Amino acid sequence: MRLARRVVGITGAASGIGRACALAAAAEGADTALGDLDADGLAETAALVENAGRRAATTVVDVTEPDAQPSLVRLAVEALGGLHGWIGCAGTGSGQWALEHTREEWRRVMAVNVEAVFFGAQAAARHMVDHGGGAIVTVASMYGQRAAPARAAYCTSKAAVIMFTQVLALELAGRGVRVNALAPGYTDTPLFRFGLQRDGLPLDRMLQRVPAGRMAKTSEIGAAAVFLLSDDASFVNGHTLTADGGWLPNGAWQERLSSE
Repeated sequence: MRLARRVVGITGAASGIGRACALAAAAEGADTALGDLDADGLAETAALVENAGRRAATTVVDVTEPDAQPSLVRLAVEALGGLHGWIGCAGTGSGQWALEHTREEWRRVMAVNVEAVFFGAQAAARHMVDHGGGAIVTVASMYGQRAAPARAAYCTSKAAVIMFTQVLALELAGRGVRVNALAPGYTDTPLFRFGLQRDGLPLDRMLQRVPAGRMAKTSEIGAAAVFLLSDDASFVNGHTLTADGGWLPNGAWQERLSSE
């Protein structure tokens, strides 16, 4: 097992990609410290991890609060004996057009997608530097690498994740900590389904831009995260692993959309 005798901390673990990462880590032998705002979903993820034969510790956290993610690090150490991997999955979507974009929405997206992901990685790295190293995965997006309409805040936030991941990788490489970004494409999660409904987007036409012809399963994204945490990626650092079914090289969304 690639993560045997390791502890992995995961934010956004109550559903979607975060839950898939927890299950993928457990399948590879890791115990998991799980954080999310959704207490019920968090309990369900923990039960699934335990059913897989691994330990799970949970705490309800708001990742935008300054002490929330340090508290998840402490939980990992105190309840499970350490922290060797970290996946910053907590995130949010946004669909406002640039000329109608509110300052409040911009700040909300940046608080969750940029500040919280950065400071979660910082909290994890501070422990890892003092305790033998580790690996960190930040969750970006294919939309952090290519622009899309009605996604000013979202695209900007995910591009910021990719850039600060590279900076952290440079700063921490000599201290035993690897930092990589995972950039999913269209993935069948509650958040993605909500965004489709909110914005009235045609999934069938969106998938025409994906050479694979489908959305990703959350388990496929979880498997990619586990690879980046594992020793199989021991010489991978500062990299953005894009798991989008070929969307990025095939070109961005080209339908003409209306802001009306």
